[in-house]
Amino acid sequence: MPKKLYPKILGFGLLLFVATMLLLFIMSIVTGSEQPVDYPWVGVVVAVIMTFCSLWFSRLLPMESAKQALRVGIIWALMLIAILLIIAIPNKTTSIVFGQWSMYLVFVGVAVGPILLKRKPAASSNINNQQRQVSGH
Repeated sequence: MPKKLYPKILGFGLLLFVATMLLLFIMSIVTGSEQPVDYPWVGVVVAVIMTFCSLWFSRLLPMESAKQALRVGIIWALMLIAILLIIAIPNKTTSIVFGQWSMYLVFVGVAVGPILLKRKPAASSNINNQQRQVSGH
């Protein structure tokens, strides 16, 4: 993967963090609770939405293989975990964030989202296949 894509990948990772926090805020308004992660369905809804956000952001990156997509998804999931830890440890709220199984679905969804996108074959491999067909091999 070209190094010039990493700023874009990191920027999308930050946007995924902001989207996660906004979704949790909206869910706290909907549930009327200060801790919306206490409701398992909230974590599932947030995980599904974040998977689609991850999928959508990955469409904006020129990735050619599932391996590259998995790498980007893992980077995004690790960014999300790291930022949450940076916020949760000083506030002593790690048990709230990481104590619910449904929050782990969010991390998995963010990591798996880019893999779900159907990739177009690389242009160079298409050219190679066409050359082989023309030459009769």
